[in-house]
Amino acid sequence: MKDSTRGAALIAGRSTLALACVVTVVVARPTVGWAHLAVMLGALAVLLLLLAGYNRKFRS
Repeated sequence: MKDSTRGAALIAGRSTLALACVVTVVVARPTVGWAHLAVMLGALAVLLLLLAGYNRKFRS
């Protein structure tokens, strides 16, 4: 696989995962309960991991 194709696939995959996590948090927000809180915390943790991976490239 070419580097440009691989890079585009990574960006598309990460963007899709981030969007799915944001949608999960928004959908689970109005509900009450420990299970829904765990789902939201899991989605937020994935978003933080994606952000950490992005910031790792630009660390000096």
